[in-house]
Amino acid sequence: MKTIFATFLIVLLLIPVSAIGEIQTITHTVKQPFGGSQSPDDARISAVAKAKREALERAGVYVEALTVVKEAKVDRDEISALTAGVVKAEVVSQKNYHTEDAFGIEIIVNVVVDTSVLEERVKKLLQDRTHLAQLTETQKREKALLQKVAKLEEENRNLTAKNQSTKELKKQFQQASRGFTAVEWLNKAYALWDGGKYADPNKAIDYLNKSIALKPDFAGAYVSRGLAYYNLGKHKRAIEDYNKAIDLNPKDSLAYYSRGSAYGALGNHKQAIQDCNKAIELDPKLAEVYNNRGNAYGELGNHKQAIQDYNKAIELKPKYAPAYNNRGLAYYNLGNHNQAIQDYNKAIELNRKFAEAYYNRGLAYSNLGQYQRAIEDYDEAIRLKPDDSDAYSNRGGAYLDQGNKKLGCLDAQKACDLGNCKLLEWAKGKGECR
Repeated sequence: MKTIFATFLIVLLLIPVSAIGEIQTITHTVKQPFGGSQSPDDARISAVAKAKREALERAGVYVEALTVVKEAKVDRDEISALTAGVVKAEVVSQKNYHTEDAFGIEIIVNVVVDTSVLEERVKKLLQDRTHLAQLTETQKREKALLQKVAKLEEENRNLTAKNQSTKELKKQFQQASRGFTAVEWLNKAYALWDGGKYADPNKAIDYLNKSIALKPDFAGAYVSRGLAYYNLGKHKRAIEDYNKAIDLNPKDSLAYYSRGSAYGALGNHKQAIQDCNKAIELDPKLAEVYNNRGNAYGELGNHKQAIQDYNKAIELKPKYAPAYNNRGLAYYNLGNHNQAIQDYNKAIELNRKFAEAYYNRGLAYSNLGQYQRAIEDYDEAIRLKPDDSDAYSNRGGAYLDQGNKKLGCLDAQKACDLGNCKLLEWAKGKGECR
């Protein structure tokens, strides 16, 4: 069976300065004076962060207007996270300037919005709640840092105007800069996120190590590094990071959800359920958590309870293909193959490239004696996932059940070549294959 587990700034805004077809370009300029205990480097770092954030807020107008966003009823923080996840703010110019009264730095940022693909990108991100939670947390952290810098700059100006020492502020400006840099390393790691996992987990870990070295109290960075270790199959190491994240932020639902996934991968399904329970307590609207808890119940043989969780996941996220596939597995294990097929049909309708759903539907058809339909599903599963030894083995079994020894034995041998020799050994013992 297979389971899918800031502030004395002069701000100039030109929007849009160019519009070519579906391309909208937002240009945002920030002029940041500095002095006292705020060094030129600290001023530059905070000005870049502010310019990028304000430019993305302007781009958020396009995101907020999308039908898919209105239907999802996301809050303001999630709008910001969605925008940061689908468009990129790039610094196109930075230079020093001076007037009779002050020195400063000027930052110009561009955000290019391709409205022809924007909705599809946002839709994809809305379906990936893990990544959206990562981005939301990072946006909150950056917002807090900008607010802190704004207060420091005001205090710095007041003290300077009174000819009083600003020395005590220097360390705080430096700490804020470290925070902004830590967020930048996080963003570099997030840029590697693709389809629910890191495309290059090792590179992501390197970036996240740098972020954590700068800000060891950032819970989100530990969760993200844990996810990268999980992608590498290092589940115990992932749990260590999730533990640290929970120590820093006991209300981090993503940390509990992720740790539950790791415990499930290690076969500790009771602990996985406990973590899912806590994640649901903190955020009862995460369909993925119900899906994972259902998986854990299924592994413990409690298929009826698993179905209840899959029902809830589907209620929260009606187009959630993995929940249909997993509910189909639960029905299959209860012997209700026709109901299982209905769920596999829905999973495939939602995701035509869902190899596991084709494979599982093939199993159900085989159990109903519909071997040709089973073979057709195994064909598709193998086309989508050519190294699936189970699919070859079960297709071989279906061929043998049809009396087709030639194709049955070829599949049995192929499955064995991939590491699954059970069918071949059985067939040889029965004299079906040589």
